[in-house]
Amino acid sequence: MQIQGIKRGKTIELKEELNIPDGQKIFLEIQECELMTPEERLKKMKEFLAIPWEEKEDLIATLEKLEREKNAEWERLYGQFS
Repeated sequence: MQIQGIKRGKTIELKEELNIPDGQKIFLEIQECELMTPEERLKKMKEFLAIPWEEKEDLIATLEKLEREKNAEWERLYGQFS
């Protein structure tokens, strides 16, 4: 089983629910994730921004889906979205 988490002090915050009982003894294998340097991040961002919007169909579809979900949740909580 593999699960992601973030270390904060002596605590490891898991990104998802782990279905084991409290008090269960576990062993962890730590794999360091390499972070991008600021230069690499800037290069990737420039490459992304150079792509025309028409070619970012997946991004646009995801943003539209998130907007619909946000509006539905708003309506569920507060009534008609205006």
